[in-house]
Amino acid sequence: MTNLNKTNFYEETLKSIEGICDQYGIDQQFGTLSMANQMVCDYLDSLDKFIVDVAFKIESDEVSFDYTMQTGDFSKFSLNDGQENTGMFVLSSLADDISFSTDYDTLTTTFHVKTKVVIQRDMRHQEVRKNVFHF
Repeated sequence: MTNLNKTNFYEETLKSIEGICDQYGIDQQFGTLSMANQMVCDYLDSLDKFIVDVAFKIESDEVSFDYTMQTGDFSKFSLNDGQENTGMFVLSSLADDISFSTDYDTLTTTFHVKTKVVIQRDMRHQEVRKNVFHF
């Protein structure tokens, strides 16, 4: 998704998260993924204006979201200068990994999940083991 701003960021990213959860069978993760996205949205709403591109990467055991700022950066979101940053605290509680690019224009959040592909593969392995060791 490209060129997201105050008007369309939340709605577009939430629709994408719903689609990912449905497509990959990770509906149980919807709350966590959408709340993490809300924390990013809250930070972005604190800016006067912004333009962000969002990319999703789905692998067998994780989902990653790359939020790349075309205008501005995430440096104030990442600051840990003794001030409490509630959004970052909540985000770090939800995500398994959070990272920033060196220039702070990209924030990456990663979540460990089991997609339906992994679950199906695990079930096949269990069935094979059960049949192999059945006496």
